[in-house]
Amino acid sequence: MKNKMKLTTGWYVLIFLFVGFAQSATAANEVPVADTVLLGGKVLTVDADDTIVEAVAIKGGRILAVGSTKEIRALAEPNTRVIALDGKTVIPGIVAAHCHAIGVARQSLVAPHAELLSVADVQDWVRKRAKELPAGRWIRIPRTDITRMKERRHPTTAELDAASTTHPVYFNAARKTALNTKGYAAIGITADTKTVPGGEIIRDEKGNLRLLSGAGALLGKAMPRAELSDDAVRSALRNVHARYNAVGITSIFERAANKSQYELYQSLRDADELTVRTNVTIRQQFRTGEAVETFSKKLGLKTGDGDDWVRVGPLKISVDGGIHWGNTHLREEYGEKRIRFYIHKDPAYRGQLNYSVDQMTDIFAAGHKLGWQMCCHVTGDAGVDRILDALEAVHKKQPLADKRFTLTHAYFPAVDSIKRAKKLGMCVDTQSSLYYKDSDAIAEFYGKPWAARFMGLGDWIRGGIPTAIAGDHMLGLDPDTAMNAYSPFLMLYVAVARKNRAGRVYGPHQKLTRQQALRCVTTHPAYLAFDEKKKGTLEPGKFADLVVLDRDYLTCPESEIRIIRPKLTMLDGKIVFQAK
Repeated sequence: MKNKMKLTTGWYVLIFLFVGFAQSATAANEVPVADTVLLGGKVLTVDADDTIVEAVAIKGGRILAVGSTKEIRALAEPNTRVIALDGKTVIPGIVAAHCHAIGVARQSLVAPHAELLSVADVQDWVRKRAKELPAGRWIRIPRTDITRMKERRHPTTAELDAASTTHPVYFNAARKTALNTKGYAAIGITADTKTVPGGEIIRDEKGNLRLLSGAGALLGKAMPRAELSDDAVRSALRNVHARYNAVGITSIFERAANKSQYELYQSLRDADELTVRTNVTIRQQFRTGEAVETFSKKLGLKTGDGDDWVRVGPLKISVDGGIHWGNTHLREEYGEKRIRFYIHKDPAYRGQLNYSVDQMTDIFAAGHKLGWQMCCHVTGDAGVDRILDALEAVHKKQPLADKRFTLTHAYFPAVDSIKRAKKLGMCVDTQSSLYYKDSDAIAEFYGKPWAARFMGLGDWIRGGIPTAIAGDHMLGLDPDTAMNAYSPFLMLYVAVARKNRAGRVYGPHQKLTRQQALRCVTTHPAYLAFDEKKKGTLEPGKFADLVVLDRDYLTCPESEIRIIRPKLTMLDGKIVFQAK
């Protein structure tokens, strides 16, 4: 890291012209006036040299200059807003490369979320809801993955009955549903029922009702999706964005949207109600390249359309399953432990694969030809292998240079896959907060070598892959206890310390330096979105998106990284969050 002043008077004029203020400059030696200056801090620019300076000047929503307090104060006049940093640390605005904010907003209107980590927690939550809801109303337990449960299993029918006999109760995890007795009765299943439409009844060793696999239509009919007004969803989405601002997030990737949701973001922008820059991933499960062409023509959009507030990002397909669902596609058979944990039948099962290599080759080639960046949900190492097979076939005919096709999740990197991905110019967005919450279960049911690879940030970074870390936020409003935590500082802590919730470390070689980790929430996600010239660092000409922290990220005790909180968040030179 280098402490150095960035500018001379001659450079001030150049930057002045660059950011479009030339009309107000009447002489070549005239010094531009800043709208806002932040003085007397520790500004981590995250530029190529990891330069640290004391102060920042902003004009017209852009960084005008960075440098010493003396240099930046010279750009202020009486009407300039002056923010005294009092030694506090400033970082670039955080770019959250994977979230589902619209889904979070909708769910927040339907039911509260809680992090439940044991059967006792589940029972307490059900009892509380039973007092709040009229008798007979369904109680839907918040998504609680069995990888995080103390008992590493679903609650039994008897355990759910112990919590409520007055309400039907629903618990879903690992693609299996647990119900209480009243819940089974509500969908017409009794102890004597043999079959269920679209699903399977799983019984315990005594023949009692234990779980349902599938039966989605039957359950959906009993618990129809809530009808929500557009205004309510819009208001709830603004609230989600405000919570993002409160943890320093200034840009997001909405990772699974459709055209109407893209238009929702545009309407927020047009009404000046948007407080995060948004890159919108369009998700669709194509089966052929022809389907990509038909869909794209109807959609009328492609990667890069839009503006600096709302832009179309990649086209996304889901290639395999997930560790929480029990169907991530692996290079090896699941074996006895994983089969028992996920309640499968075939020990030779290797997970779900939604596409053949030939199908993906056809889809990727069509998307590439139409100007799409492509993004793939993939969690298993074998799933990554098959994507790379397809992309290599495309690359032979249509070079993929700088297309920045992205693997999202890619939980278990392998050295050979990393080398192949590097040659194709691939990028990754992955979720270090899942390591924090799930790695003990991975060690238990997959084995410690798998836990050492799990969320292998060190492997990706050493392999030269631009890697973003983000939350995959989809349920809950609290940054730490949401089902997938979205606190950037929890993610930074995990990236640096490699410690999980219990303080255990699997794969210490995966640790990153603090500066490496910081790039995973700033410069790397900016690169994934082709925005590296506009955001991700605090350099002249870039967006004035920045965060003032309550402690020094670079020097505070490692254990404190996860509890860092912003004092102030700025977007486009405007304050969108200020701590009370």
